[in-house]
Amino acid sequence: MADKKPTPQTQPSLVGEKVYLRPITADDILNTHHWFVLSEPQSQTCHPLAIMTAAEASEAFKKKERTPEEAAFMIVRIADNMPVGRVRFFNWNNLNRSVELGIVVDPDERQKGYAKEGIKVLTRFLFKHRNLNKVHAQTSAPNTSAIKLLESLGWKRDGVLRRHYFLNGEFQDGLIYSKLAFEAE
Repeated sequence: MADKKPTPQTQPSLVGEKVYLRPITADDILNTHHWFVLSEPQSQTCHPLAIMTAAEASEAFKKKERTPEEAAFMIVRIADNMPVGRVRFFNWNNLNRSVELGIVVDPDERQKGYAKEGIKVLTRFLFKHRNLNKVHAQTSAPNTSAIKLLESLGWKRDGVLRRHYFLNGEFQDGLIYSKLAFEAE
């Protein structure tokens, strides 16, 4: 009998070629919090971060109110149902029909196309099923991996927030990238 691929338990609109997205759980936060810690967290946000243990982050997730304007997903490899990353949208703006996107990938699973496909799947869903005009992301200028990823997806640089991130004792520029609905595949 030939090996069968696991069937993703998620909406068809959240399935790609190599990965699918499923809603994140408190256990996922507990089991993947170290990905965020190992990813130079302060380079991913310009806001102060609370230093938390995995258990504290999981508890905070449980207490957070769920809304349609913000959601987090696990990026799961279809071949073996293994979580390889997390992607989320937040900062929903009904007037502008826009939302911000954030991503973190297991350091052992980087450079394998999972982040790229996870972003594609979520962006496609947001444009097609949530009627958004724009999805955007912000990163620090030294985060060259994020910049290369967004540019490889055809995202355009919208602007520079000068000296917006305080990293390693120095101010760094923040870069804003976006994809518009009419540019989507």
